[in-house]
Amino acid sequence: MAQKCFMCGTAIAGGILCEKCDKPRKKSGEQRPLPGEQRASSSEQASGTSKAATAPAIEPEEFPKAPVLQFPVESASPAITSVANVLIAGGVAGIVVGPDRSVKFVTDEAKKLFGVAQADLASVRQIETISGARIGELAVPASAALRIGDRNILFTLVPISGGASGAVLVFREAEPMSASHASFVAFVRETVFAPLRALRDAMGAASGHPLFSDGAATIDQILSSLEMAPEVKDEPAKRHPKVTEIIQGIADHFRSFAELKGINLQVDVPELQERFTAVEGLRESLNVLMDNSLHYVPPGGQVVIGVRWMEHKGKPLLLFFVMDNGPVVPEPLRQAIFEPGFAWNPSSPERTGRSLFKVREFAVANDGSVWAESKSGKACTFFLRVRPDSGR
Repeated sequence: MAQKCFMCGTAIAGGILCEKCDKPRKKSGEQRPLPGEQRASSSEQASGTSKAATAPAIEPEEFPKAPVLQFPVESASPAITSVANVLIAGGVAGIVVGPDRSVKFVTDEAKKLFGVAQADLASVRQIETISGARIGELAVPASAALRIGDRNILFTLVPISGGASGAVLVFREAEPMSASHASFVAFVRETVFAPLRALRDAMGAASGHPLFSDGAATIDQILSSLEMAPEVKDEPAKRHPKVTEIIQGIADHFRSFAELKGINLQVDVPELQERFTAVEGLRESLNVLMDNSLHYVPPGGQVVIGVRWMEHKGKPLLLFFVMDNGPVVPEPLRQAIFEPGFAWNPSSPERTGRSLFKVREFAVANDGSVWAESKSGKACTFFLRVRPDSGR
């Protein structure tokens, strides 16, 4: 059976290669003829003029190059939107700055911190002017303590790693003063500022010797340095409002509601100079009493809030009262309505009160008491009795 050459398919008598394809391999370093090139004759081989030796080598074609496209650097670093989402989720006052120092994103907390619109934070220069921070190289982490308004702020520059570069500017609230620091600040304010001021004024008023004027200038320099220290700035002690001012403020707060309901709201206070330290607690207690009265008094009714100065066992007392002509508190409930567990029932035909336990807690905490009375059966009065302060 005839066979075919494995290489070219020519019919052969035996084996796997024909005579043409079954040639001995050339020695190492000997150039093989290129495809389509005729082999040299025996005479040419003898003369050394082989075409294979003289034919020029064919240069391989250059590999085709793909078009060069600019690599998107954002794909190698966090996207601006991802960083912005993290700042928003964390409720952080932050600003994202691009590698060209342009502002890419500003959180709402940052706008609130500086009290400006986003247009006022559109460049690094504007941020430096508003915050007082110095923003250097965006690739170098940095931090600084700032004073923005009356708040201590820690500023941090966090570089964005990756191809996009840029940075995130973070502004966060500094930790509040410790108890020991607060005590030291209070000590400085109370025992240092006043004596130094008095000495400075006395030396400044003295005349006839330059030593006094130099001493006054030195003391003034010391005072200025102390005032520049964080949290030590000398501020005048805040005086608590008079109790009559507190009552007047509460009446003004409820006046519009009373007019809307057609209730005659009156204030009954004498000329008193007494003050009270726990101002917020007193305001909350009187607000609860006023809120109850305005709720239960029908349209066309009357509510009176006031205070009286009293004396008990040689010690002064302040007696606050809220009186109205609404329904009275039933006798069995006049103590229970001040208990913490007492439930207010707005649909009840009886006067059950709301949040009155807060008034009792305030009274007990200030060595006082609270109670309700209805002597005539036609008016209801709530009394709150506490001791006044020394007038600080």
